[in-house]
Order: sequence, then C-alpha cells, then structure tokens
Amino acid sequence: MQYFTTAVALLSTSLLTSAAPTASAPLDRRACSVAYPQAIGFPINFDIHQDAGGANKNYNALTFSNIPAGSYGCQLEANFPAGYPITSSGNSQVNIYSVSGDNGGSLFGTVTFASSPVAPTKFIINSAKCETLMTYRMEIASEDQAGRVAFADTKDAGLTMTYNC
Repeated sequence: MQYFTTAVALLSTSLLTSAAPTASAPLDRRACSVAYPQAIGFPINFDIHQDAGGANKNYNALTFSNIPAGSYGCQLEANFPAGYPITSSGNSQVNIYSVSGDNGGSLFGTVTFASSPVAPTKFIINSAKCETLMTYRMEIASEDQAGRVAFADTKDAGLTMTYNC
C-alpha cells in the first residue's frame, strides 16, 4: 500500500509540473513586406501643386504593381529620415484618391508631407484590401488656394505600401 501511495504522489507531482506554464521567449514582431512605387528608376520626383483659384493643377499618380496576389493588410505609408528635404508652400495639404479597385474615385487619405529635423517621420495614410495593382492620385487638398509640395521618393524616403504584417 505504501508503494502505491508513493507512486501516486510522484505521478501527480510530475503531471502538475509538466502542465504548469513555462517561461517562453518574448514574441518578436513579424517583419512586413514592402512594395515601392512603380517607376523606371529612383528617385521619383513628386511635385504636386496648383495656383490660386485651383488653376494649373498638377496631379501626381502613384502606382504599386508589385504586390503579390493573396497579400493582406496593405497600408500606404510615408517615411522620411530626419532632416529629409521636402519643399512646400501655401496650402500644401495633399488629398490622395483611390483610382483602382473597389473604391476607385474615393478619397483614400489626406496628409501634409513633412520631415522632422531631429527624428525620422512616419505617416500612415490609410489601409485597404490588397490588390495586385493599387493606383492613387495625389493633389492639393484645397479647391481654391495655391499650394505646392515636392520631394524625391527613394528607397530610403517617401511612399511605400506595407503588407503581410
């Protein structure tokens, strides 16, 4: 009988310790995939502007054609390192409209492109269902005020589409 009691006590102790939670390594953030705008080469020089009264509008197109089918969580971002040169004057707020996909023609987001002199700057403009072709039109947000914003989009600065995060 004593053998049976000792065996049961040992068995129950080993079951309890094996079922107890154990310390695990901290979870690492998953790396996102990044798509860059379609272009012949870098830099892509964006120059979005208009004169007073909305005259002489200069729109810029932004296309991502390299997002794999089946991707998820597409997020349009603008990233600039500290002190990145961005030229702006007047009303430089920019509306970004979807051109392709289910929401073609609708306002996708509004942003004022800027960089900090001391730290990197990141703007999350909006997210959408991923498609293999995602095209946007950027224009000055004001209907009648003059405005301009210009910057060079490179692999290290500017607009990107992150996905699969």
